[in-house]
Amino acid sequence: MIEIEKIYGIINEGDIDKLKNELKNYHPVDIAELLDELLPEQCITLFGALEFDDAVQVLEEIDTDKRYFILTNIDPDYASKLISEMSSDILADFLGELKNGERKKILSLMKEEDKKELKNLLAYDEDTAGGRMTTDYIAFPQHLKAKDVLDRLAEIAPDAETIYYLYVIDSQGKLVGVISLRDLILAPEDAPIKEFMKTDVKKINVSAPQEEAAQMIQKYGLLALPVVDDNDVLLGIVTVDDAMTVTEEETTEDILKFSGSDIDKTINFEEISPWSRAKRRLPWILVAIAGEIISGRVINNFSEALQTIVALSFFIPVLMDMGGNVGTQSAAIVIRGLATGTLTTASMIKNILREAVIGAILGLINGLVVAAVTYVWQGEILLGVTVGIAMAINLTIAAALGTFMPLFWHKMGRDPAVASGPFVTTLLDVLGLFIYFSTAAKILKL
Repeated sequence: MIEIEKIYGIINEGDIDKLKNELKNYHPVDIAELLDELLPEQCITLFGALEFDDAVQVLEEIDTDKRYFILTNIDPDYASKLISEMSSDILADFLGELKNGERKKILSLMKEEDKKELKNLLAYDEDTAGGRMTTDYIAFPQHLKAKDVLDRLAEIAPDAETIYYLYVIDSQGKLVGVISLRDLILAPEDAPIKEFMKTDVKKINVSAPQEEAAQMIQKYGLLALPVVDDNDVLLGIVTVDDAMTVTEEETTEDILKFSGSDIDKTINFEEISPWSRAKRRLPWILVAIAGEIISGRVINNFSEALQTIVALSFFIPVLMDMGGNVGTQSAAIVIRGLATGTLTTASMIKNILREAVIGAILGLINGLVVAAVTYVWQGEILLGVTVGIAMAINLTIAAALGTFMPLFWHKMGRDPAVASGPFVTTLLDVLGLFIYFSTAAKILKL
């Protein structure tokens, strides 16, 4: 844990040597967090006291604005060296988030070979495997022997994102195999790597969604996933830390959409104005208002029933809330399953029927409870039966509908999170009221 006050004191003293020694005790991630607590001039002082390797890691951890500020306020030659050592995928994302003038300033600090590499990365959509990959990987021709690979590995390893997987390519650059570092070390020195490489390589196309890459890394327990083009030429790798970032971003995005508060994941939440936040949430609120107006019309159509048995109105909130709760629970489970790849639309009917059965079980139990409470409270057997049956039917439909909506949108190629809480609950409010009063009309002969 960084002692912030202690760091403040050392910076104010101007003792750079003491600051350097103190920073050696801290992890770059903690130092990156500390930069958020410092004044601009203090940030530059602290950053200048970091060892080169630590400075690169800190740069990769801080946000876009802080990174730009530091790179444009330190020695240009030193900034150029730092940029050259940064991970290519992080650097590509960084440039993509800058304004045109800012991007040109950072590009002016870069070496020509780095610019060319980044230009290729920026050509891919940021939400694809290509947009998430890094080109800092290790690959060898398949004819090399184990000893030759080990000798070269010592030279190129420092520039690689990971050395645990070594990829094998043919003369056209096509991915033909993969070797773990352990297998390489244990292999006979004179054995060609093509003899002990694994040919069943898990890989992903450059244009595939980034979520698919994250799912594959999680499913197969990989540290990195190779990215290839349509001809199987190796272009880069997506690492496990990138996959974790993708999962976090997608989960956050789905939660926001599911709640009807869809906010662009690339935008800093703290920087969004109240008007912008309200504007993003307004459509879902208007949907809810429209739904509740329809619900009011349903109640109005059964106004005579309500006048005949006033007690019917007592149970409206219970039925509406329970339907909404079960529906959003089912929707959340499905959205989560689709996001992690554990659920597909191929078994849509099966999934809907399964959730409907769960809803029926919940409905039966809750229906019996509500029916008993109704009878004890009002002393009317038929009223209790009415409320109980309506509850059972309502929860069954709620579970089925909550499952169907995200699966339907996913099948249509849309983000399943658009089946958000406000939409599902509003629809279930209307259906719940109709089911309740229709059941009452049949049983109570209204």
